[in-house]
Amino acid sequence: MSTPENIRNIEHLGALTLALGEAVSDLEKHEVTAVHAEADYKLAQARAFRDAVGSVEARKMAAVEACDQLFRTWGEAAAVVTAQKAHIRALHTRIDVGRTKIATVRAEVSLAGYGGAA
Repeated sequence: MSTPENIRNIEHLGALTLALGEAVSDLEKHEVTAVHAEADYKLAQARAFRDAVGSVEARKMAAVEACDQLFRTWGEAAAVVTAQKAHIRALHTRIDVGRTKIATVRAEVSLAGYGGAA
């Protein structure tokens, strides 16, 4: 027995599944961006350290200072990856809730005697 509410629930579940696929695809892009941002930062820091003058500690601090913006860019890219993973977990949860809701309605319909063979 299909009711308009059941149909809406199934359609909503399908939309969530599509959104999950898109979110996973976006995660891949964000992870690649984060990898490149990390590599850019580390390479620039190594070059800045190498080119700096003074004691080892002074060179380290000069390299950190010179690469501040790249470090922030890397951190922001990593934060986007973390947020995207949380979004994917939320979509999984919403899909699980939708499946449970549909299964509950099926069980109620069956118990009411509307789902049996004629």
